[in-house]
Amino acid sequence: MANSLTRRWWVQVSAIWALSRIVSTIGFAWMAYQQGPTPWQNTGHPAYFDFLDTWDAEWYRRIFQHGIGHDPGYPLQLPTYPDGSVRQNAWAFMPGFPLLVRLFTMLTGGAIEWKFLAPNLSLILSFVLALVLYKLFRLKLNHETSLWAVTLFGFWCASPVLQSAYAESLGLLLLAAGLYFLIQHRYLAALPWLVGLSVTRPGMISFALMLAGMWVLRWLKARRGTDTFPSSERWKLAILTGFGGLLGLAWPIIAWAFTHRPDAYTVTELAWRVVSPHAQLVLFEGWLRLGASIAGDFWAPMFVILCLLASAWILTRPSMRVLGSELQLWTGAYLLYLFLVFNPQSSTWRILMMAFPLIGGFAYFSRNWTRFAKVTLVLALIVVQFWWLYVCWLFASPDFTPP
Repeated sequence: MANSLTRRWWVQVSAIWALSRIVSTIGFAWMAYQQGPTPWQNTGHPAYFDFLDTWDAEWYRRIFQHGIGHDPGYPLQLPTYPDGSVRQNAWAFMPGFPLLVRLFTMLTGGAIEWKFLAPNLSLILSFVLALVLYKLFRLKLNHETSLWAVTLFGFWCASPVLQSAYAESLGLLLLAAGLYFLIQHRYLAALPWLVGLSVTRPGMISFALMLAGMWVLRWLKARRGTDTFPSSERWKLAILTGFGGLLGLAWPIIAWAFTHRPDAYTVTELAWRVVSPHAQLVLFEGWLRLGASIAGDFWAPMFVILCLLASAWILTRPSMRVLGSELQLWTGAYLLYLFLVFNPQSSTWRILMMAFPLIGGFAYFSRNWTRFAKVTLVLALIVVQFWWLYVCWLFASPDFTPP
């Protein structure tokens, strides 16, 4: 009985994920013991859940507590400095996760406060995420390789965030479920997950780009006679693509509607980069700055071009092609989105988790490694994870390395 139970895929996935969460919990507890006074706690050595209720978790807590119309939550007028520069505010954070926590607060009668409920809910969602990731990879990979992919994802350096009061667990679950149905061309089944994703994590506009790429690719294959793309399915995918574009613009439009500023979401996001009354989004700007810091202003454009070419090369490797065009297109569209609008910094390792098919591709590439090599890689990932927690989560003023 015990042997037959351990052979079940969901037991194996859950066991692997539980081990990864134990490692992350140890990492958090160790860092909490080393933590001195911070802007969130006046005394050092905070308790485990107090240590988790920091960084972006504070913004989600504000949204959870105050909602729309109050400055700690979503202000109806963007807060500004005397020169007119927009200050950091909650409009940079979407409400999906705090609303879900509020729902569970109502179900529990308010018996569990935010700092306990939010990270524990995130932890539970991460287990569901692991199961969905396995099922998603299993559409293209065998059992052992899919388990290996989940293992690598579970020990990724930024994976501790999946048990904190961040939106990553929910956002990644919604994304993985949407992709799972989309790969099977079950467009209506994918839709609710995409709607949820559009108010949970940024980047939905890249999903619309992926859907457009799917439509073009299937149309070309149909023209060549290598695929069937009936008229009814063409219309379904075209409508989903257009709706995906609207979902990608939904949160900026909502921010505009409540603040009466068309650029409310954009200037709020830029408030984390630059303090200026004339702040504007410039495509590729963050990566050009990074290139300039590495190689100088003259070579900065070449740095961006090399990054784009390197990404394209990785996406077209046999280990990525085996995942199918849909996961290739999603990863490419998301990476392009990051190149266009993201400011590369310490949060990059967390933001890249949305490009998890890359881990699936690496799992396929390394599927025949020896057990010793795989164990060594996992141990190395644990070391890197603890280093990430030390550099990014542990606060040391002035701190320029947020998680």
